Amino acid sequence: MDDITSQAPLLGRESNSDGGDRVRRDSYGSTSCSSKDDDVVVSIDPAVEEAGVAIQGGIQQADAINQVWSRAALILAYSFIFLISFANTLQYQIMSNLMPYVVSEFNSHSLIPTIGIVASIMSGILKLPIAKIIDSWGRPQGLACMIVLATTGLVLMAASRDVKTYAAAQVLYQVGISGFSYVLDIIVSDTSSLRDRVLAFAFNSSPTLITTFIGPPIATAFLNGSGWRWAFAFSAILFLVLSIPILSILAVNMRKAKAKGLLAKRPKSGPWTVSKLRQSLIDFDALGICLAAGGLTLILVPFSLLGSSVNNSVDNSVAITPIFGILLTIAFAIHERKAKRPFIRFELLCSRNVAGACLLSVTIFIAYFSWDGFYTSYLQVVHDLTLAQAGYVGHIYGIGSCIWTIVVGYLIRRTDRFKWLALAALPVHLLGGFLMIFFRRPDTNIAWVVMCQILITIGGSTLVMCDQMAVMSVANHAELASVMALLGLSYYVGSAIGNSLSGAIWNTTLPEVLAKQLPQFSPDELTLIAADLKKQLSYPVGSAVRTAIVTAYGEAQYRMCVTGVLVSLFEIVAVCIWKDVRVSQNKQVEGTVL
Repeated sequence: MDDITSQAPLLGRESNSDGGDRVRRDSYGSTSCSSKDDDVVVSIDPAVEEAGVAIQGGIQQADAINQVWSRAALILAYSFIFLISFANTLQYQIMSNLMPYVVSEFNSHSLIPTIGIVASIMSGILKLPIAKIIDSWGRPQGLACMIVLATTGLVLMAASRDVKTYAAAQVLYQVGISGFSYVLDIIVSDTSSLRDRVLAFAFNSSPTLITTFIGPPIATAFLNGSGWRWAFAFSAILFLVLSIPILSILAVNMRKAKAKGLLAKRPKSGPWTVSKLRQSLIDFDALGICLAAGGLTLILVPFSLLGSSVNNSVDNSVAITPIFGILLTIAFAIHERKAKRPFIRFELLCSRNVAGACLLSVTIFIAYFSWDGFYTSYLQVVHDLTLAQAGYVGHIYGIGSCIWTIVVGYLIRRTDRFKWLALAALPVHLLGGFLMIFFRRPDTNIAWVVMCQILITIGGSTLVMCDQMAVMSVANHAELASVMALLGLSYYVGSAIGNSLSGAIWNTTLPEVLAKQLPQFSPDELTLIAADLKKQLSYPVGSAVRTAIVTAYGEAQYRMCVTGVLVSLFEIVAVCIWKDVRVSQNKQVEGTVL
């Protein structure tokens, strides 16, 4: 896409993976060194594509749709993707700004990280079966299921009357919306060449440029008007309505593919037998998914309890569960090596790009959620920003990454490489985190806080995009959903650990500092202050109580930022182990694509 200033070049190209020569490789991700420039080229051995994974129904559907639709239909499909992405990002903006007030209404402001941890664990683990479902049944079917799940969660949140119901609904919603985002990313990947994929992702995230500005005022209007429950009801209706067009165009073109004979009608399944059930479990790699899910759950449970514990203690019987979790994770790796239909091939799982990308994902998101916990609350309490103003500052990463992703995509397309961009982004991201230690203080001008956010946005968004390219560049079409699910799982593992760290720091630091600053208050009063954002904001700026609260916030944020910076140092190792792959050499998709 030579011209990134208009929509037409982004959506106006046709690409066919049949063009160009394939280069055979002895092993997955092996290098081909030219005497001139030492280029690294990755290609997929045809024997791998014939191993059984590539013939799954969902992948056949995606290929068939690409073969039958026209360029106009492709443009229309991306227009509908824009609509549903708009609904998704708008509800995120509304909910993220209202969540502190919702849990404060239940006197549970400190539960924010706990809800995030549980949601992260469930969302990450369920990526694995979702990947198998959309590969077997189809992308539109999987997208529809995730839309129903997310909408149900929104409705239940709007109707909740206690924090337990709200938390359960929030987890249900997060599982649905993360699954929705994942399936939508796979649809974008199915319909774009690898070289232009980051630009396609940039278009998918472009509604953030609008919703970042209109989301906080809408949240404020609902908070001051009909209430947060109607905000969730509005989000549910909007999301459901705007999801219909993309589902419709995919269904129409799927029927067209069947009419042309590109998709055979599925035979009617007979009665279930033991052998049929056994074969289905093998095809879905049920054992592998259970081992991975069980292992990660046991590893993350102690972090969840630690993040929600006020006294920062965990029972010894729970503290040893990570040992069993690690054993199950090792068992998963061994199983994948020997399984007939593995979730992900062992060679791919252990490749430098996939292993390094997963490490980078975990590291980035531990750091991000370590220093991002209670951020919008911090902006309102310490810097006396309104809800809308805090929303704008808090979502600098969202809007900034949306713009910067276009630059990253253009540079990848021009240079045919991504590793050099990641290496350039590392010092920027680390510098932004390091400066936050000094500038996220009560006596700091808000402009310095914004500057740190901008640096983190440039460095972080570049690393995340290159992270995705690292795994996609060494996978074929049949393996695309699996490697993206594995990467998504790494995101959620990192966010769960990061949320737990921020929660543990918060629940330890805030009561400790408040008790020192306000000795005249009883423990119950201090607990009430720490748990209720509205009560914190009710004290005038400059008053003794508000000053004490600001001091407590400042100390907690300082400790969170130090933790995040120390963790982010592992990003250097993660990026350096990648192979420098030429993205144009991997021909993943066929037909009319971006």
